[in-house]
Amino acid sequence: MLYFAHSARDDTGALDLESFQFLAQHLHAVAEGAARRATLARPERTDFAAAARLAGLLHDLGKYRPEFQLYIRDDPRYLKGNSLTRHKEAGAAVAFDRGHKAVAFAIAGHHGGIPDGTECLGAVSGPNGRVVAASLRATATRDCPELGAPVPIPPQLPNGLAWDLFTRVTFSCLVDADWSDTGAHEREVKNWPAEPDPPALEPGERLARVEAFIAGRAARPLEPHVKRARAEVLAACLVAAERPSGVFTLTVPTGGGKTLAALAFALKHAARHGLRRIIYVAPYMTILEQNADAIRDALDVGAADPTVFEHYSLADPGDTNANETDLGAAARRAENWDAPVVVTTNVQFFESLFSNKPGRCRKLHNIARSVVVLDECQTLPPGLVAPTCGMLNQLATELGCSVVLCTATQPAFDHDKLAPDERLAVTEIIPPDANLFATLKRVRVRWPKPTDAALGWGEVAGLMRAQKSALCVMNTKKAARAVYDELTTAGAGGAFHLSTGMCPQHRREKLAQVRGRLAAGEPCFVVSTQLIEAGVDVDFPFLLREMAPLESVIQAAGRCNREGKIPHAGGRVVVFRSAGGKMPPDRWYNAGRAKVEQLIREKGDGPQIDDPAAIRDYFARLYHTGNLDAAGVQEMRRTFKFASVAEAYRLIADAGQPVVVRTWGAHRAQIDDLLVELAARPRKSVYRQLAPFQVNLLPAQLVPVGHLLHEHAGRVLVWDGKYDDEVGIVSETADEFIV
Repeated sequence: MLYFAHSARDDTGALDLESFQFLAQHLHAVAEGAARRATLARPERTDFAAAARLAGLLHDLGKYRPEFQLYIRDDPRYLKGNSLTRHKEAGAAVAFDRGHKAVAFAIAGHHGGIPDGTECLGAVSGPNGRVVAASLRATATRDCPELGAPVPIPPQLPNGLAWDLFTRVTFSCLVDADWSDTGAHEREVKNWPAEPDPPALEPGERLARVEAFIAGRAARPLEPHVKRARAEVLAACLVAAERPSGVFTLTVPTGGGKTLAALAFALKHAARHGLRRIIYVAPYMTILEQNADAIRDALDVGAADPTVFEHYSLADPGDTNANETDLGAAARRAENWDAPVVVTTNVQFFESLFSNKPGRCRKLHNIARSVVVLDECQTLPPGLVAPTCGMLNQLATELGCSVVLCTATQPAFDHDKLAPDERLAVTEIIPPDANLFATLKRVRVRWPKPTDAALGWGEVAGLMRAQKSALCVMNTKKAARAVYDELTTAGAGGAFHLSTGMCPQHRREKLAQVRGRLAAGEPCFVVSTQLIEAGVDVDFPFLLREMAPLESVIQAAGRCNREGKIPHAGGRVVVFRSAGGKMPPDRWYNAGRAKVEQLIREKGDGPQIDDPAAIRDYFARLYHTGNLDAAGVQEMRRTFKFASVAEAYRLIADAGQPVVVRTWGAHRAQIDDLLVELAARPRKSVYRQLAPFQVNLLPAQLVPVGHLLHEHAGRVLVWDGKYDDEVGIVSETADEFIV
């Protein structure tokens, strides 16, 4: 009897038996592919490659069941979902009984996700596990002699966290090899061309381009002290790149040129230590888009060049097998990050590290031996600091990564509430005598006194209109909209509103208009939520910030006198309490604001935003107010609860449901064309083209606006309600349901 792994059909839809993929061929290809990936990820660990090879050999062992072979031949007695055709449990049982528990978890999860320990044990002991494996041993070994080879000795690992990461990366190698081989078979059957190989990082050559680009930018008119500071930052990065791999901090105030300097560090460091790729991680879409553009410019590559790949959560339609919908190279890069430079979000990066799903975990082996640059790292939720820092330590010590923590406001990631294996032992890139914060001091902050009255929306708008240009940052969308309405009612020309109620493309276009007005010296008044704070490149002479946590105030202040054009730290930042404003429903955000208010009461003034010691003191106080592992993620990782970890580790408590805003008149024709294309052929490449036209809505709050939505054939929700050219989605309950 011939045993097959995958079927094939001709142009009429009928089975084409001659094009079926042999099961032994698939098992061998996946085993070698998984081992190759494991070797590239951890070249010093032969036991890792052996485990990955074993996972590949055993993952589809259950497909030797007669029932599966009848199912794959369209036997009507064995429809999809029939328990007698289940195939992952048998291989998991063999691995488990030979002591390879990590391999067992990987195999048990390669469809659907890595289970918790009790579920994995149930699968091994159940009717599709050991019993089936024993019944297939002779048949499978005859067809695929490699299955009869001696099983390698399981690795020796020190603790549960090490086992957790070992399992995750083994799983990643298995899934990527499995999906790649399945995709290659389908391309061969359909006579599609082979996918192109990704370009190499070539860090030495690319570093030369980046240095030339930075030199060209330095020739632009800049304040001398800013130019000197940026040159110092770049020089320090190039010196530090020669150091051994590990965890670094790059503590640079706004305007210090840290994005390009960090890129130069990453390239030189990669060349020095043979690292494979650079992964830029940013907390918000606004920073991601801006960084991606800057990196492409510096590397001299266009938007379509595969050298730089952007990956963010809004573009993902869900955790589906890419081979089911889109076999293109872009889809593959999105699943496995097989690109020299990846630019992605905190949510995509960190939740992938803690995920149990095949689509998200597929990329993990490619994170190994990378330079990971974490921009604005202070935005990590304090309640997840312990598991996050623990994982970053493991990336450095177990996966050969170097991690760079970039920010002007370094958190206390060595806090005494963290366990020893969670505290980050860092190397600061900037030498202590650089004195960057004094050199790049651009603003003076006026904090409210304890007795100062709270301001109404009209008063806030009035303070803005008293200036030629001003930026006001509010804590909530409702408050930002209220101040914006006051501005427009008063007839202020050049008024703009920014919030997450606007899709990314809308915000990008508005910011381009804002920058144009500022460059031309025209009046410009922007009211924004916190989205503008971190990394958005705008430069206002005057900033109003509603009372907030210190890190938010500092990041907002980075939008004031950003280029240092007003001498003697002449940018003005005014922090105020509002009469009608509410706080976001975030426990740590409220705790941060409370700590700032405490400092104001203690000192009679607020903290110095250009004093790293004051910033560290604030974070130390803040971290003492709560649990740095609020969901108990670390204990779950130690006890093999993969599904539970994935559920517990959420950077955003409710990340929201992306909806396509087809009623935005400015781009309606383009959006409609993409929706038509998506309905005809659901592909991840089309989902990603739609991502700039999406807004995140809270699923729990969709009922009140359900009549304004419809589900599209391409598995996306579409917004049919009003979409305003100035403020985005318009609804009476907008502030409650937009993330």
